[in-house]
Amino acid sequence: FGRKVLFMPDNSAEVSPLSSPDQRDAYERLLRLYDIVRSLNSIIQRDNLLAQIVASAAEMMEARGGALMLTDPATRSLVFAVAAGGSSAQLKGVTIPIDERSVAGLVALRGVPYIENDAEHSPYFSGQVDKQTGYRTRKLVCVPLRVQDRTIGVVEVLDKVSGDDFDTSDLALLEAMADAAAVAIENVRLYEEERRKSKLLIDAYDELSNTYKATLQALTGLLDTRDAATHGHSNRVVSYTMRLAHAMGVSDPAVLKTIEQGALLHDVGKIGVADSILRKPGPLDEQEWEEMRGHPELGYKMLRDIEFLRGALPIVRHHHESWDGSGYPLGLAGEDIPLEARIFSVVDAFDAITSDRPYSKARTYEQAAELLLADKGKKFDPRVIEAFLSVPREEWARLRAISDQD
Repeated sequence: FGRKVLFMPDNSAEVSPLSSPDQRDAYERLLRLYDIVRSLNSIIQRDNLLAQIVASAAEMMEARGGALMLTDPATRSLVFAVAAGGSSAQLKGVTIPIDERSVAGLVALRGVPYIENDAEHSPYFSGQVDKQTGYRTRKLVCVPLRVQDRTIGVVEVLDKVSGDDFDTSDLALLEAMADAAAVAIENVRLYEEERRKSKLLIDAYDELSNTYKATLQALTGLLDTRDAATHGHSNRVVSYTMRLAHAMGVSDPAVLKTIEQGALLHDVGKIGVADSILRKPGPLDEQEWEEMRGHPELGYKMLRDIEFLRGALPIVRHHHESWDGSGYPLGLAGEDIPLEARIFSVVDAFDAITSDRPYSKARTYEQAAELLLADKGKKFDPRVIEAFLSVPREEWARLRAISDQD
């Protein structure tokens, strides 16, 4: 009938002598297959990989075109992922059923390879795809893409440029390539799935972090509203603290994040301080100061059981400690005071000095620097004071202007 159909390669042919042209050709094709497999394993982007599989298969078979279709279990169909040659680009996304009405459907259904060297008279070749592309297929070879016991798609190669039939050696070569291609596709799928999951996790973490931050900012904004004398203080000291931390050589992102949280929440304990004290226009008496001095310990107790705010506790609890041990609530001295609290205490004082308060008018940067220097080695860590003074005064002014706009 002039038609040759094979479901499995025929390995009964005699092996040609090593010196024969056929043997040399087979050797060269094996080398080409090796290079193709190696190149496929280096591709980690799915669309690029699928396109390379089709291009390599057509090149290896010296064919006019080819296609790769992936199975869609939900619709029990094959979906054209990549097609090459002629007008085949328009086939992307086209589906064909997994059944015996097409060669590709038959191969996907049975999970075995197929050679057709007389497409016109084949009972399995409908020609439907040819009608869409305007290309006339004469000969083709199709092999399944299998991962373990699953057929994930098929690779199809159309018409040798020479016009020759596809034979068992072509089939064996394409099967070997398809085995490697299927593994590469599965690896890329797993890689992209892991990337997708990682991105979802990162996005969820970022969203949660942003929600936490917005909640903390709302809380500190509420505190600023209660204490009109310190309006905007929280935003300013956060900016100042981050800049001074950098000047002190702190660069670990995780540490900087906890410092930012601590600076933002440093006065959270003032929630427990009476309005009559917070809003008092003049100096506090001794009893009022006693209540006010309790806010660092109260803030610490409020936050200590919140896991994601543990890093904020050193600033919240110790921002009123003094280098010489005269501060509160624990009377810590020197380097027993956490570094982040030592950094914060300087910028907290700087902002208080340079801002209007009911009991004092804002002073200039020069006046503030003089007062801070006077307390160097007493209230403040000398190294932190030196780091503060190393930052140009214009930068402190710029940070204040930006913070006051927020």
